Amino acid sequence: ENDPRRALLRLQLPVRPDPGSYRDWTWVACPISLPPTVPPGAVLHLPALRFQNGTVRADLACTHAVPKVARSGHTVALGVDWGLNTLLSAGAARLHDDGRITALGAGAMFRAAGVLAKQHRLRRLGERLQARADQYQRIIDGRTRHGLRADTALEAKRDLLQGQISALSRRRSNLNDALAWSAARWTADQAIAAGATVIYVE
Repeated sequence: ENDPRRALLRLQLPVRPDPGSYRDWTWVACPISLPPTVPPGAVLHLPALRFQNGTVRADLACTHAVPKVARSGHTVALGVDWGLNTLLSAGAARLHDDGRITALGAGAMFRAAGVLAKQHRLRRLGERLQARADQYQRIIDGRTRHGLRADTALEAKRDLLQGQISALSRRRSNLNDALAWSAARWTADQAIAAGATVIYVE
């Protein structure tokens, strides 16, 4: 009998530290308990596995259909606001038949101080690298204006810095994408847990 709150992940793992052939691998079945935020009819995607405190954790994504949101007629809503110290603050409220609005619970906050601090460090590092690359470029342009021979060593240093700047930019972009996805997932989970049918974002 299928349990809608559990999933079964089958994967191949090596049976020895130095696998050299197909015989050195075996299939392992890993049962996964699904959180209540995963609807019973959701389509599960391959998870990312990680170790945490001696336990294997599965970061599991899913896809499920949701009805089109109506503009009116909602009785439970989730309100979300942006902040500086706290990236997101959210609270659920219920609209009663007599027009009263009451809060549901004490609200919640999405904190991303560690990720934001890393973003600031990467931004400062990128600014320093860009300043050095610009300085090399000014020297190269000055030599060109004065008819001097190109300094290949200087150009190599500039190109190396430009490569580091591009790699750093990709890291910042990937971090931004991950943070945005995580914040959106958190907001959706808050709405599902509160039974809200609409989300209002400041």
